[in-house]
Amino acid sequence: MSTSSLTPSRALRRPRRIDLRAVFGIALMLVAIGGSMAFWTLTSDARSVLIATRDLPATAVLSASDVAVARVRVDDRMYQVAIPGGEMNNVVGKALSLPVQANEMLVHGHLAPRPPLNPDQRAFTIPVTPDTAAGGRLRSGDSVEIRLTVNKGKPDVRTTVLLPRVTVYDVGYESRVSALGADSAGAVSPGTIKWLTLAVTSDQADALAQARWSGELDVALRPQER
Repeated sequence: MSTSSLTPSRALRRPRRIDLRAVFGIALMLVAIGGSMAFWTLTSDARSVLIATRDLPATAVLSASDVAVARVRVDDRMYQVAIPGGEMNNVVGKALSLPVQANEMLVHGHLAPRPPLNPDQRAFTIPVTPDTAAGGRLRSGDSVEIRLTVNKGKPDVRTTVLLPRVTVYDVGYESRVSALGADSAGAVSPGTIKWLTLAVTSDQADALAQARWSGELDVALRPQER
C-alpha cells in the first residue's frame, strides 16, 4: 500500500473557485441571445404599412408630415387593402375620400385618386364580386378588360371580350370592417367588393348596359400602359 506525504507546496495550494464574473458574462450573453430571438420572432411577421400621424378629415390633402411608416402584424386579407410603407411618395398630395384618425392604418379606400372624366366619357357602374373582379384587388385608375359570358351552363356557352381596355373610376364595397391588434393601430378596411364604376365612352356605356342583362360580366386586371 502506498502513501503520499503532504508537502508544503500542496498544503499552501489555494482551492479552485468558480469565476463569478465569467458566469455572469455567460448569463448575460444567453439573455441577449434569447431576447434577440424573441424580438426576431415577434417582428418577422410584421409588415410595413402607412399610418396617419394625426386626425384628418375627408377631402384633406395628404402631406409628408401626415403619414408615417409602421410595422404591424396583419393578416393577408387586411394587407391586401393596406397601403405598403414603400408607397409614401405615391400618397403624398392625394386627397382623402374618408376621414382618418391618428395612428390609423391607411388603406386604398381612404384615398380619392379618381381620374377626371373627359368630355366624351361617362361613369358607368357594374355589379361585381371578388370572383368576377380579379379577387377584389382593384383600385381607381387601374386598367381592366371586360369580358361577357352568355348562355352560362348551356352547351353553347361562349365568352367574348366586350371592352378590351377601360379605366376604373371608382370602387365600391359592401361594408367597412374594423380590426384592432395588440401590435397595430386601429385599422379600417373596406369590406367585400360590391361594384365598379368605369370611365367609358357613350357607346361603351350602351354596350355595358345591354351586356348586364344578356349575360355575366367578368373584369380582368391589365398591366398599365407605358
